[in-house]
Order: sequence, then C-alpha cells, then structure tokens
Amino acid sequence: MKKLLSLLALCVGTQRPSKAQTETLRSFDQQRVDLTQRGMYVLGGWAVGNLVYSATQLGKSSGEAKAFHQMNIGWAAIDLVLAGASLLSNRKPLPDRSADEVLKQQRKFEKIFLINTALDVVYVGGGVHLNQRGERQDKAQLRGFGKAVILQGAFLFLFDGVMYAAHRTHYRKNDSLWKNLEPADEGVGVKVKF
Repeated sequence: MKKLLSLLALCVGTQRPSKAQTETLRSFDQQRVDLTQRGMYVLGGWAVGNLVYSATQLGKSSGEAKAFHQMNIGWAAIDLVLAGASLLSNRKPLPDRSADEVLKQQRKFEKIFLINTALDVVYVGGGVHLNQRGERQDKAQLRGFGKAVILQGAFLFLFDGVMYAAHRTHYRKNDSLWKNLEPADEGVGVKVKF
C-alpha cells in the first residue's frame, strides 16, 4: 500500500506552468500588488486629510466637536500606519510563485477586503450605539465619538467594498489564465480546472 501511495505521489505532482505562463502569472500577481498599492494611497490620503483637519480643529473646539476630532485623529493614525505598512511591504520585489501560490494570494486579498467590509458595518453600528447612548445620557463626548466612528466606518465600508470589488474584477478579468493553465513540457503535472 505504501508503494502504491508513493507511486501516486510521484505521478500526481504540482502543476508547473510554461515560461510564457510564468510571465503571465507574474504580471497578474504584479497587477494585484499595484491595485492594492493604489488603494493604500487612497487610505493614506484619507488618513492624512483627517489628521490635518482634526488636528487644526481640535484646539478650536469643545464638547461634542472636540470628542469628534479626538476620535478622528485616533482612527486616522491607525489608517495611516496600516497604509504605510502595506506600502512599505509591497516595495520588495515579488517572489516567483507557482500558479497555486498566486491564486492563494489573490483569494487572500479578496477575503481580507470582504471581511473588513463586514467589520465596517459593525463599526458604523457601534458608532450609532455610542451616539444614541450619548443622546440618552446627555454626554457630548459619547455623541462626538459616535459620530466620528460612524464617519470612519462609513468611509472604510466604501473603501473596503470598492477594494474587494476591484480585486474580484481583477480575478474575473483574468479568468482565462486559470482555465488555460497547462503543465509544462518538463516534469509531471496535472491540469487543474477551477
């Protein structure tokens, strides 16, 4: 039985794309990275805009408005760190990846943005809750925090939704890449249809 499994493992290897397919895979992968980087510039721009605006308004405001700007600065700082970290990590050259690895990266990014979109709904709901609680308790700080969380959550919902749709469109636009992937002339491989 062990010999049969070993023979089967040798016969059913991982799929190796041809040289032309490798270049196409690399191009597809680079397009995914470029798409993500453009999104991170948008997120970073939003963060910088919020930081600058709220920082200039913080000293001029009080009560609900002050709480709004405080929370805005906190969210903007986190968004800026996330965008900056992503942009820095994407500066490294892409490694050569197999078709499976490229596809895993693509699906990973789609899932990240889809899950974040769902979390953004939770953020907006949390902001609504804070705002309503502030209304009931007549606490300006809660109202200000709530409105800032609603604003940030709504932007992130839009951002993450657009990024998910853009990544999903990128995959679908290149659907033929996955359907036409053939084993290379050298080695043993298997054709996989998705």
